[in-house]
Amino acid sequence: MEPVNELSNLLEEIVKDKVIKGIILTSKEGRSESTVILEESVNKNKLAAGSATLLAISSQMIEKLLDQTTDYILSFTQNNLIITLPVASGMVLSALLDREKAESKGVESYITKIQNVSQKMAEIIELSEYPKKGLFINVKNAIPEAKAIAILTKEGIPLIVHPAEEGITLSGMISAIFSISSNMISNDNSDYSIVAGKEGMIITQQIDDDRLLAVAIPKKVKIKDIITKLKEAVKESET
Repeated sequence: MEPVNELSNLLEEIVKDKVIKGIILTSKEGRSESTVILEESVNKNKLAAGSATLLAISSQMIEKLLDQTTDYILSFTQNNLIITLPVASGMVLSALLDREKAESKGVESYITKIQNVSQKMAEIIELSEYPKKGLFINVKNAIPEAKAIAILTKEGIPLIVHPAEEGITLSGMISAIFSISSNMISNDNSDYSIVAGKEGMIITQQIDDDRLLAVAIPKKVKIKDIITKLKEAVKESET
């Protein structure tokens, strides 16, 4: 059986538990890889981007404050509970639960249940080397001269930033510049922005409704060529 089908079957099996409203496997870049959502009101793209962002920031925080790695994250809303945890190869698993029912049956039991699914997924992913490529690798291969590559949310939260130093600060700046540029003319969809220096430039492109891609290139290049490469890298990562 293909790895993607094995992963989907695991998700389909776990949502048979009526407490679980949905579950999503997401890449660390914020892209939905496999999803079973039973609630029509849930936006899977926002849940995917949010899951990757939550794990990225939480991992940085717990490492700095406690010198530990993230085991799981619990997010309580008035009616729901979201359990988010890391999976092998930098992927993220998030489960949406009915809070009242989960608390009645025991939150700890559901943490264990989601962790067991995560472990099974990790084995499938590691054995199959799935996924073999992602947006970051695609961009790095397409533009080897790039000095820095960043994938972030539109709010300025880093998903992947390389080099990682000052990733949070840089992501905030990139998001702010793109947001200002996009809002200078109303009712006109944003595409990309460029900050140019004498010898290089920083290009920021919108990936989807929730994410941005930024690339710093230390030399003058033809803008059209770089934009074409970036868009091809994004398209390839979505297939």
